[in-house]
Amino acid sequence: MKKYTFNSILATILIISATAFTTKTKAGLPDLKIESAKVVCEKQRWLVFEVSNIGTEESEPTIIRIRPENNDDPTQRCIAKAVEHVPILQPGKIFKMRVPLKDSDGCKCKDPLKFELKIDYKNYVEESDENNNTFMLRL
Repeated sequence: MKKYTFNSILATILIISATAFTTKTKAGLPDLKIESAKVVCEKQRWLVFEVSNIGTEESEPTIIRIRPENNDDPTQRCIAKAVEHVPILQPGKIFKMRVPLKDSDGCKCKDPLKFELKIDYKNYVEESDENNNTFMLRL
């Protein structure tokens, strides 16, 4: 019968843990990403953007956070909704969103705007790439 020491047991546990961690594949997960964004000035001003699932599995519903980059004051005055719901997305599908911007004296279409859009900002959805969830829009 083989005799095990504390160090050999600990080493085995570390090897198994490291193997489990490194072999855990990120395949088979959704991957939400903001593909494009722009401000459209019509009768109503809109922040228009697309969210896609570039992963291999359907996503769960989540939210997108819209905020000014670095608390930019002109942009803050233009944001009408700070969060918006994103539905379940199948792999390869794109969801187009239109979020109204405020129409006020303090917010003009010609003002430079700096938005930060972040999908799943509270990390509720496990994704294959958690590092591509932020989109910076500077107009």
